[in-house]
Amino acid sequence: MSQLAPRMVLWWDRILPFLRFKTLERRSESRLSGYSVLMGILKFWNNLRDRWWGQPIVLSLLLVPLAGWLSPRLMLPDGKVYLVYLPLVVCFSLLMVYDWRAMPGIALAILIRYSNRTGNEVDVIMTLLYVGCLSICWWGYRCQSQRHWCVGLTELKLGKHRLIWLVLMPPVLFIFGLQLVIGLDLLPDELGMLSGSGNHLHALINFQAILIGCLSSMQLFYFALRIIKNPKFARVLWGRISREMAPSVKKSELQLWLVVLVALVGVLAYHSADTNAMQVPDYSLTLLLPVMLYSAMRFGYLFNCIIWAATLLVLFFNYPGYVQWDSLLHNLTMISSMMLAFTLSILLTSAVHTRQRMDHAKAQNASLKDPVIGLPNLRALKRDLAKVPRSTLCFLRISELDLLSRNYGMQLRIRFKQKLAGSLRTVLEEGEDVYHLPGYDLVLRLNGSDGEARVAKIQSTLEKFRLVWNGLPIHPPLGISYCGVYSEVEHLHLLLGELSSLAEMSLTSGRPENVQNDHHVVQDEIKRKVALLHWVQRSLDNDGFMLMAQPIVGVRGDSYHEILLRMLDDEGNVIPPNEFLPVVHEFGLAYQLDMWVLRQTLQFMQLHREGMPSARFAVNLSPSSLCRPSLCQDVRDALRQYQIEPYQLVLEVTESHLVQDVKYAKNSLKELRQLGCRIALDDFGTGYATYDRLKELHVDILKIDGSFVQDMLTSKVDYQIIASICKVALMRRLSIVAEYVESAEQRDALKSLGVDYMQGYFIGKPQLLASLVPMEPLPEDEESD
Repeated sequence: MSQLAPRMVLWWDRILPFLRFKTLERRSESRLSGYSVLMGILKFWNNLRDRWWGQPIVLSLLLVPLAGWLSPRLMLPDGKVYLVYLPLVVCFSLLMVYDWRAMPGIALAILIRYSNRTGNEVDVIMTLLYVGCLSICWWGYRCQSQRHWCVGLTELKLGKHRLIWLVLMPPVLFIFGLQLVIGLDLLPDELGMLSGSGNHLHALINFQAILIGCLSSMQLFYFALRIIKNPKFARVLWGRISREMAPSVKKSELQLWLVVLVALVGVLAYHSADTNAMQVPDYSLTLLLPVMLYSAMRFGYLFNCIIWAATLLVLFFNYPGYVQWDSLLHNLTMISSMMLAFTLSILLTSAVHTRQRMDHAKAQNASLKDPVIGLPNLRALKRDLAKVPRSTLCFLRISELDLLSRNYGMQLRIRFKQKLAGSLRTVLEEGEDVYHLPGYDLVLRLNGSDGEARVAKIQSTLEKFRLVWNGLPIHPPLGISYCGVYSEVEHLHLLLGELSSLAEMSLTSGRPENVQNDHHVVQDEIKRKVALLHWVQRSLDNDGFMLMAQPIVGVRGDSYHEILLRMLDDEGNVIPPNEFLPVVHEFGLAYQLDMWVLRQTLQFMQLHREGMPSARFAVNLSPSSLCRPSLCQDVRDALRQYQIEPYQLVLEVTESHLVQDVKYAKNSLKELRQLGCRIALDDFGTGYATYDRLKELHVDILKIDGSFVQDMLTSKVDYQIIASICKVALMRRLSIVAEYVESAEQRDALKSLGVDYMQGYFIGKPQLLASLVPMEPLPEDEESD
């Protein structure tokens, strides 16, 4: 024995590695066999899924029996009573996902389900009953909804069709079919949902079970099928649920509501084995309605569909907790009817409130975007500025876009802005955007307040941008201005106006202009313009302008006066016309101001007709007023109103301003001359193509610009220009007026050249119009005193 022990130890040491190797080999073989089985299953599933009938058949075979098992039911002496019937719901959910492809799988699942419980004839009849009911309802739904049948169950526009064909018709056809085949003795009584003694309450409960199932649980199975078909749909569904909730919903509010719901369902579902314990009465179910209605108004349609379907299944599976056993069928009928009404109220309320929130969100989003250009507007800019503590505003002035739009059409303006915004977005960071402003401008919002380097990059992008329109590359000049701002931005409109002025400067300087770079002059100019505009508008409304008159004396003794305009500021200081008239023209008030001056002058002539019977006055008209189609009619009406003869009115137009409006001005001047007014061409000699303009315009008076008169005695060129103007006027039989006559020598020289009228400080300074009225002579007795 002593010799045998060492031998056995040696033998064991030799065989142990072999046993270990065999064990590992067997384990690896089992793992490989398990892996191969798994791979085979996956391969079979992939092959099956590629076939049009494969996936629906597998899911039908799994879900139809599961739906039957999940359907809460109650076995009574006279038959089976369903509280929620789910097999039809699963079938319609499969049809919603796979359309008619699901029908073979549904038929096979129904056939297998009933073949295990009945004979061959019964399972075929039940299969035909199911398939017939489903086919009729699905065909009717497809015909009503047409190509929109596959739209998700959240689409409210198809609610009417789905209520009719997927909720109301299935229980009617199914119960009617069951009653028919039972009445023909084709099914045993113990199988049908109307079996037993034919109690009407029994039938009503089963009918309501199908209604409740179709109305409440179809969404639940539909979403489950969508997730099984494509797991990524779970994330999509979660996103939809989040978007449907009210924007003010907080996490704590949702958690508190869930706690209340779970507690209430728990109390209702609790069933004690102690018969002496107090039972929750069935009317306590009404407490669910306000809780769920609150959810319907706050948490959205999808959330309520899922939560309410799960709540119903829990409550119906635990019906002993709240159903009184005395008169059980009556109580179940009442509870089933109440749950059906609750389901309809909750789903409709949640659908309406969700639709209202979605419509309000769409309207709010639409209000943040220009409907034509498709870019965010000024309101969106305000919103985004409030979100970020520091931003840089970059203003783009697109010069000559108005001219291009008039030549190529409005579509070019729209297309240019869209393409330019798309090009700029390639250099913007996340959260930054391009905003549309009314007119011909764009604004960029950049993150951070130090945007000088970013603006330089944007300028480089703008220099490379071209819009090809009808084969022509278009690149109008672009002005850039920018500034850093902090949230909240006050007076954004004023800031954009200042940036607009700096962008105009950028068109001249050729570089981006920064508001912070000592542009106080521009800011002061903007403030001055605003103040002048306020004073001009107030003076127009309150007749606050001051009319002056300067004499124009003829060499033959006749004379008339030119009306000059002055304005007073808040302190009573006189503002000369060269300061406020540019503002008047810029803001489109020229015609209103011209008509005010004309009517005030004619009113003065009417009031002092007896003292000044032959007075004549010259009134200036702006080029924009000459382009008004109603100008001649308005002048005619004013002359008729104040009973003034047209020859007493001289209308002066500036020759240098008629370059672009000569066509319209020519027609207006012709009608005014036909009316009887005299036309004077002011500042003659300073405009573009002066003599050529004289051939086109029919006028009565030429007014030589004062710049030639001032130096005529020392400048031979000015003297010869005046002489040539006089010769042309004499040949055209036009009267000549010389401005800025400030000495007797100038007067004599002009007279020798043939000038007819003189105007200037030497002839007479401007004075108040009211001072022209001659003083009435005093009575003789007052003179003796």
